[in-house]
Amino acid sequence: MKKNQSSWLYQFIRKDAMVFYPVLNSLIICLVPFSVMSLSIPDRILPSSPKALSQEDGWEPLQSGVTQDLNSISFICLNRGSIVGDEGVILRTGTSGDDWSLQDPGVMDNLNDIFYYDYSIILAVGESGTILLTNNTGLNWTVIQTGMIATYHSGQMITDKIGVAVGVNAIFQPFFTKTTDGWNTWESMSFYIDHGGEFYEGWLSDVFFINASIGFATAVVDIPAGGAIVRTMDGGSTWETVYFSSNELLGIEFTGSGTGYAVGNHGVILISVDSGETWIPLESGVSGVLYAIDFSSEAKGTAVGDNGIIIRTENEGQTWVSQASGTTFDLFAVRFITEKFGFVAGESGTILRTKTAGYSGEFFPPVTNCTLTGEIQEGIYVSNVTVTLSATDNQSGVSFTTYKLDDGFYNTYWEPIIVSTDGTHTLRFYSTDNTGNVEEEKTSEFTIQHPPDLEITISGGFGIRIQVKNLGSVDVENVSWNLTLKNGIMFFGKQRSGIISIKAGNETVLQSLVFGFGKPTLTFSVASVQKTAQCTVFFFFVRISS
Repeated sequence: MKKNQSSWLYQFIRKDAMVFYPVLNSLIICLVPFSVMSLSIPDRILPSSPKALSQEDGWEPLQSGVTQDLNSISFICLNRGSIVGDEGVILRTGTSGDDWSLQDPGVMDNLNDIFYYDYSIILAVGESGTILLTNNTGLNWTVIQTGMIATYHSGQMITDKIGVAVGVNAIFQPFFTKTTDGWNTWESMSFYIDHGGEFYEGWLSDVFFINASIGFATAVVDIPAGGAIVRTMDGGSTWETVYFSSNELLGIEFTGSGTGYAVGNHGVILISVDSGETWIPLESGVSGVLYAIDFSSEAKGTAVGDNGIIIRTENEGQTWVSQASGTTFDLFAVRFITEKFGFVAGESGTILRTKTAGYSGEFFPPVTNCTLTGEIQEGIYVSNVTVTLSATDNQSGVSFTTYKLDDGFYNTYWEPIIVSTDGTHTLRFYSTDNTGNVEEEKTSEFTIQHPPDLEITISGGFGIRIQVKNLGSVDVENVSWNLTLKNGIMFFGKQRSGIISIKAGNETVLQSLVFGFGKPTLTFSVASVQKTAQCTVFFFFVRISS
């Protein structure tokens, strides 16, 4: 959605919905520059700016050749992509954005979203109920529908046959259209946004289907002003509200693992870690409108908004760093093809490109050291371990340090971490400096095995009897024990050892025969527990004196 207007850019789905053509065909389409392939079609090639070609870091402006607002971006590979905008503008590139070709879609309506399903099938939607489709990589566009009193803000091809479009109808109801045969036929429906038994008017601003059945959409609620996230579990036949807010919600995105993100006005960013069941707010560090969000990997994402806002996370949204966009125009769309190579589009024909994940300036990342503190025996910690991370950066300084313990979430490091659980642990960590340079992730592995809570009872008689009881709640398995008699004259049984296992709450008894004379010192150890006693040995008989 544009600022204060009813048109929205769509956050496109990426690889999960993609169906590849034969490898040879894919490589040819991706590798041959579009400026060569387009010689036989009546598109106007728009040259790139010299500045765009010379700048190597941060966000570089590209020459779009148009002044209309640009609302959505979609790329199918590093070279090939398209941008749509107001007044029927469709731009496409086959040269990674160096050149843009202005196409004729056959309509003059504002186009709000474009979506690449594969190298051939591309969907575009917009105002006046406009639905456009191409099956030949955009060489020709077919007008599926237009001239309606309705607006589509977002569209998606879930498969090569199943497609959806969402928006608002003539009476301000959320509007949903679906095809199951590649837009030969389609059906539309409208509904109200349900919250606490109340039904609200509004419009759907963005859509993201995880599969053919499960889909999500962000919504703007008209009265009272606010937003919502709605979900369908049956392919769009019915919708339920899973989140309701006083903030308008304008874009939605899911990563491959099912982590969801949504953005809206007042700098709102929401996250869902349970496949969209629940949503919680994140701190974005900005207060303006965020129109779009895109994640190039599970941890790395970028959001854009009004007045040139670009913010970046490297740790699943836990912290966000503002980047210099070089513009005060509103930015409506963002798309990353790799973790570092991406595009932004927005107001008045603005196109920005980055080859460095949006970071500029220095290129030397911080250095983070990990210190482990605890009692260690033979390479294994027998106490709690305190983990201290310290980072240095000799240029811009350290912005934050991020860590992840075992299978937990990434967290921002604030103070030493105490690890108390027995077992082998893996700590992953890295730091980011104030210009956005990110250190390569490091790892530190360590093992904790606290001493077992064992009670040892030693008694004499015919030989030595040792009772070992496990008072703890954890089983003791395959631990070594050792028995020694020092001093006296021992002919037999002076030293013995073995392996035992004791279930939690159980005990075991060891018997040891001896033969000798004198008053030796008896020492028995098991795991890291030891007990000593004075005894008297006479032939085979033993008396414990202390």
